[in-house]
Amino acid sequence: MAKNDSTRRSIKFTLRITKGNIDSLPLPPIGERSMVWDTEVKGFGVRITAIGKKTYILRYRMGGRDTPVRTVTIGQHGSPWTPDLARRHASDLLTQVRSGHDVVAVRAAQREQVASAEAARESRLLSLLIEDWFTKHVERNGLRSSQDIRGVVDRDIKPALGAMTVEEITKKDITKALNIIGARSGAAANKMHKWLRQFFNWLIDEGEMERSPMSGVKKPFSEDSRTRVLTLGELVVLWTALDVLDEPFRSYYRLLILLGQRLRETSNVPWKEFDFDAEEWRLPKERTKSKRDHLVPLSKQAIELLEAMQPNPKLRTGLVFTTNGKTGISGFSKMKEAIDDLLAAALVEVEDAAALVDEDFAEWVIHDLRRSLATGCQAM
Repeated sequence: MAKNDSTRRSIKFTLRITKGNIDSLPLPPIGERSMVWDTEVKGFGVRITAIGKKTYILRYRMGGRDTPVRTVTIGQHGSPWTPDLARRHASDLLTQVRSGHDVVAVRAAQREQVASAEAARESRLLSLLIEDWFTKHVERNGLRSSQDIRGVVDRDIKPALGAMTVEEITKKDITKALNIIGARSGAAANKMHKWLRQFFNWLIDEGEMERSPMSGVKKPFSEDSRTRVLTLGELVVLWTALDVLDEPFRSYYRLLILLGQRLRETSNVPWKEFDFDAEEWRLPKERTKSKRDHLVPLSKQAIELLEAMQPNPKLRTGLVFTTNGKTGISGFSKMKEAIDDLLAAALVEVEDAAALVDEDFAEWVIHDLRRSLATGCQAM
């Protein structure tokens, strides 16, 4: 028998719930819904929306009429929930209710337990804890290589292991990640190995873990100590190739050639550290690897280069090498690739360039400029 009360937003029917009966019912108007109650199992019904969504439910009370009505969602009509399967499940739930089990309360407790477990797991994700390590260890201790570490964390460590908890990560997971990254760059894999080991050791020191999954994981690639020294001819070709590089990068790399200082100590230098009258660059201990004040003599050519960057002394404030006025330049890996392309072009296009480098510019890294200056000064 159908009960239709147009004053309510729910249109009620009472009949035996079968596929044929459910499919034959007209859909309710927009903004309303139909409620079909089964004639066989008390409280078992189907909720039908205006868009045709059909959901099996069960309503029950844990006591008499003065106790609240509980509603359990069984599932949507369709695979796997047929009317007969949903009805049997509703009967099973009612059996539990009669035994004193509040199904709704049990499900709520289960959901809360799952949510609590998920929250606990998320708090142990490597992607979260490694940020804690970066803040409390790397930044707080002022590690000179913080920018490099930041790149290793964001580029390699997080993508490979960030979705796992530190307890879930195994030696096998780490070895697999190192092998994948090593296929791109052995140096990058070694850096990942180094900082992962320090990260897990920090967790142990903080009482967050008992044992590191890095235990027994060896450095994946051997690195020979570098001895590369650029010849005077190579430095001439490099200097010339930098002509087409945009500022402030052009002057930055030329200053590295002239002064042989470290990459990031130079990229983050403020104007106030330069004393042109005394012809000195005073590096404070807070910015040096040795944690000691460092005095760098400025050559005439270095002073001319810096003065050309900003001819007005009154405007020499903030950072020297910056593109946004807030931070020193970065993106050194991409810039190195660009310089290598410029060198390759120079060897083809610039007359006599190939002769200065014996026809080919051997493999080199930016740090080789520092060694080249030291070697050249010793020779002089």
